[in-house]
Amino acid sequence: MLLTTIASAATGAGRSAGLSGERPVGLSQLASFGIYALMVLVILGLLMFLTTWLGGRRPDPVKDMPYESGVIPTGSARLRLPVQFYLVAIFFIIFDLEAVFVYSWAVAFDLLGWQGFACISFFIGALLIGLVYIWKKKGLQWGPGNR
Repeated sequence: MLLTTIASAATGAGRSAGLSGERPVGLSQLASFGIYALMVLVILGLLMFLTTWLGGRRPDPVKDMPYESGVIPTGSARLRLPVQFYLVAIFFIIFDLEAVFVYSWAVAFDLLGWQGFACISFFIGALLIGLVYIWKKKGLQWGPGNR
């Protein structure tokens, strides 16, 4: 009995589809999935063809103008924003990620022990060093006289 079990395990005979108890995927299931995928692609192609054929496009300079609530635009749509707007976004991302990591550490504090405490301390220390660097380079001064 033991030898047949070892032999069947070595050759792969008697192996189930997985640990979940599911049956292996058969050819009929794959064929039905293929037919379904083909039908989806045919319907998608048909709908895309019908929208371009029935919709038509008549280009007109008035239609191609940008429209913003009835106001005719003047000048360029590009606005030069100060760098501080981008710094706010970067600071938000950095401190948002910091909050995620610190919260995750706090949830698993009892499992991580002192090694986890050392890792999160190093992480917070690296962020504090970065904050001090930005502070020394006057990256946090926002007034109009600081340009």
